[in-house]
Amino acid sequence: MLQKPLHLCLFGLLCLCMPFSATAERAALPWVDAGWSQMQNDNMNAALNAWQRGINNLPDKQLLGFLGAFSSLDNAVDTIKRAGKNENVFIVQSYGKNKLYYYALTAQPFTEDLAIRQVEMLFLKERLGIHGKLLANEARKFKQGYVADIPQIVHNKPSKKAAQEQQQIIAVADESFTINSFEVKGNKRVSTDTILLSLRDYYGPEKSPSEFKNIRRQIIDIYNMERVYNVKVNTPRFIEEDTVLISITEL
Repeated sequence: MLQKPLHLCLFGLLCLCMPFSATAERAALPWVDAGWSQMQNDNMNAALNAWQRGINNLPDKQLLGFLGAFSSLDNAVDTIKRAGKNENVFIVQSYGKNKLYYYALTAQPFTEDLAIRQVEMLFLKERLGIHGKLLANEARKFKQGYVADIPQIVHNKPSKKAAQEQQQIIAVADESFTINSFEVKGNKRVSTDTILLSLRDYYGPEKSPSEFKNIRRQIIDIYNMERVYNVKVNTPRFIEEDTVLISITEL
């Protein structure tokens, strides 16, 4: 009976302490700083490799804060620059079906508790204009080869049909699944980055098939906000183990 009141008290105390803790010096991570140095020297491949090497050496279950997914490297770079190096932010690239995607992440330590995490990361969220929840994923989700090696890894993936059938079986059996990336096609009047950012709350584990309807509705709403009303969004579906395809037809 006392668990909930104690949780609320802890949450309140954390809120009161935030103005002081937010100004404290953050612990620097050498691998994050190494990537920033390469980026500032206009060597993005070396920066991405430094960050990938750092992630590959992290414990599998270490949580990384998710700041956004982008189809444009420039937009991902802009995001981490707005956050600042002191927030231990960095970029990881990942191959989708036909193109690269870039994830902006933070390695700042934070609690697993979703509600308390929002307070811990409040100033970072405000700096980046994140109005929804700041989500997190385990480091193992982002472990892979280095920039020059990624195409070989992609070629060794199972076929689209086999992966899709496997995921459909898992989804039906467990009625929950993990979404780690979206692939968007057919959009011309609304940018891919705008769509990906709007789907921030749909990344992560324990997702249910009913959320596909919400994803579809969310994208239609984005188009309507842009005064585009003649648009068809097919029901999202898996094309790989944890990648969801969103197919759009602008009429």
